[in-house]
Amino acid sequence: MMSTWKPPVVLAALTVVLAGMLCGAGVQSAAAEGIFDDVNLGLFSIGGRATYFDPKDGDANWFGGGQLRLHPFKFLAVEGSVDYRKTDINSTTVRTFPVQGSLLIYPLGTKRLSPFLLGGAGWYFTNVEGPHGFDKTQHRFGAHVGGGLQLFLSEHLSLDGTYRHIWLENIESKDASLHDKQFQDNGHMVTFGLNLHF
Repeated sequence: MMSTWKPPVVLAALTVVLAGMLCGAGVQSAAAEGIFDDVNLGLFSIGGRATYFDPKDGDANWFGGGQLRLHPFKFLAVEGSVDYRKTDINSTTVRTFPVQGSLLIYPLGTKRLSPFLLGGAGWYFTNVEGPHGFDKTQHRFGAHVGGGLQLFLSEHLSLDGTYRHIWLENIESKDASLHDKQFQDNGHMVTFGLNLHF
């Protein structure tokens, strides 16, 4: 089925959802300290997330995953994440485990409401099980860029939403050196996460 992805519409929806989070969950603390006041948070956070993936040549769907972030500086974080996707097509089951590493840049620092830019790379492990005992696993390298918003409800709890545009290497160049690999537009990914900070 052909994708009907419209990035501006999804980004607008992401903004509305996060604004709703702000009004519904953090309005009292935001009023007390201000939306753009600095937040003191720990060195790392861990959280779960809902993931919406819209591949270029497939059907969009919701999946789940988790993320771990290190916050060594006020303007910078490093994220590692893993998601799980399962798709059934007739008698064939496709399972994908995207493992991503991302660098997050907070241009305004860690404010109560913090926009950020992100970019990074990922390894996409895919297992296909089909009729007559067919079972094949492959992995591909990919790159992504995007951005997001993070709302700190307290020093120990935050909500975030992200958007990523993803490029995956072509199957034909899978065994080539990194310099010779070829990449193609592969889709879009939106996540909504709940994080605990330590």
